[in-house]
Amino acid sequence: MTLGPPSGYVIRFTNGLVVYLSGDTGMHAEMKSVEADYYKTNLMVLNLGSSALTSKEAAYVADDLVKPAAVIASHVNEGATTGGKLRPASRTAAFASLVKGRPVYPALSGKTMEFRTAQGKCVAGC
Repeated sequence: MTLGPPSGYVIRFTNGLVVYLSGDTGMHAEMKSVEADYYKTNLMVLNLGSSALTSKEAAYVADDLVKPAAVIASHVNEGATTGGKLRPASRTAAFASLVKGRPVYPALSGKTMEFRTAQGKCVAGC
């Protein structure tokens, strides 16, 4: 499979929260220069589709390139959770175990998470 050019969106909220939505992209240098250094992203929504990033690559993106306060793992293309908890054998759980120093939240259907602070901390639905 071939990925397209580097992509993603940065959204800055009036409360200081800066969110990077990765979209379906692979790892690219702009994740550090644009999202981390320029925008100072504090929350990342990282798509973990099996065609884009391995768990190890995705953890590198979170830990060394973007460095947000928290990560929401989305678009995982697997049954990553059971009863709202990560399934230990999932790629998503492997990713979460590799990420250091920041929480990783699975995107759960019907569950709303709230990040109201500029520090990127989840304040509800975590």
